Amino acid sequence: MKRLGVLSVFLLAAALATGGAPSYHPPTQAIAFYGPLLGGGTMSFSDYLGKTPVILNFWASWGSPSGQEAELLEEVYRDYAGKLLVVGVNVQDPEENARAFVAEHKISYPMVLDGTADVAWIYRVKYLPTTFFISASGKIIAIHRGPLSKSQLNHYLKLLLETQVSGDN
Repeated sequence: MKRLGVLSVFLLAAALATGGAPSYHPPTQAIAFYGPLLGGGTMSFSDYLGKTPVILNFWASWGSPSGQEAELLEEVYRDYAGKLLVVGVNVQDPEENARAFVAEHKISYPMVLDGTADVAWIYRVKYLPTTFFISASGKIIAIHRGPLSKSQLNHYLKLLLETQVSGDN
């Protein structure tokens, strides 16, 4: 048992000396997931992959100005209905907090509850909010960490729609 402890210390020291833990690498392709929706029912993200561009927004009610961002995403959801999908992923919030936030900001786009942060983990989300812009083929064309301003969202939206038109998915 003492040998195991010494070996563990040695391995930890070696890892730290060589740069420590593996670096953060977000996915380059969208990853299918399945989760409960705030309004009831479930979402299977694989139902949308390969069919429509998606804006996937990870957030929490306690995060930085998620309210303004959520309202901007709601505008996009309404304005581009049928052309792209907006999906919110609420990370580790009590359901009643998420529900109050959605009601306060009049959000109607699908909201996945990620109480265990499993979906956030597979996407390697380190900060909230984080937004992924995903082409219809499932390629992640942009990742934005932090709250989105209207001009930033418009920039990413333009990239997303250009990708769809060019067929360079």
